[in-house]
Amino acid sequence: MAIQNFHSLQALAQHFDSVVYQDTLDDSLLVNDTLNNIWHRYAWSHGRREIKFVESLSNDLPILVQVYPPL
Repeated sequence: MAIQNFHSLQALAQHFDSVVYQDTLDDSLLVNDTLNNIWHRYAWSHGRREIKFVESLSNDLPILVQVYPPL
């Protein structure tokens, strides 16, 4: 199961040792859990105070843009 919340994009990326991507349709965040071979969707809470877990994905991914680390 995914961690429920993070305080920053950096913390999210470091926990999964992965790049953080943003969904172009709804601005949610996606990160690849390579240890368990699954993608997790996160979203900023109101006011962008923390990043909260939304769901785990096992199907096709949406169009993504890398947001952390910045290009």
